[in-house]
Amino acid sequence: MLERQYPKEVMLKDGREVILKTPDSSDREALIDFYGNLSAEDRWFLKEDPTQAEVIDRWVKNHDEKRTFSVIALYGTRIVAHGALLLRPKGGRRHVGRLRIMVARDFRNNRLGIWMIVDLMRRAMELGLEKLRADFVVGIEDSAIEAVQSLDFFKEGLLREYVLGPDGQYHDYQIMIKHLHREWGDF
Repeated sequence: MLERQYPKEVMLKDGREVILKTPDSSDREALIDFYGNLSAEDRWFLKEDPTQAEVIDRWVKNHDEKRTFSVIALYGTRIVAHGALLLRPKGGRRHVGRLRIMVARDFRNNRLGIWMIVDLMRRAMELGLEKLRADFVVGIEDSAIEAVQSLDFFKEGLLREYVLGPDGQYHDYQIMIKHLHREWGDF
């Protein structure tokens, strides 16, 4: 199982090493700090406010109950990224996982997000998922859109003027999909 592959070291493009691991309840305060240290500009489009302890508690509980699979990246003792594969155990979308990734500004453009997405893709394949979905706010998360396109995600749909920013401006919402293979060698 993928959980046994953690913790593990990864080397970033700029030479820094980070540790990827699955979070547990002892990471609660560090996760709250991670999200609290992100600028409002980096958080306004999130569906929940992860600076609130009850949101982080629910995310950790969802990981423990296998409703999500989460990975955090540590640089020393500081969390510098958080990724999650959101699962639906029942219903018509149980074959589709959703990705949520957030990387600290000073660690962006160093392939950390790619490392995390690849790990989450492997987990999705282990679980027998057929597709991954990732949603982005156009004009805000353009580098993330480019990153997932490099991993063969494609633009499935665009909801025009769907997201309302704090400045009152509307933004398009890009839905991206990746078809998964049964085995890693099939890529």
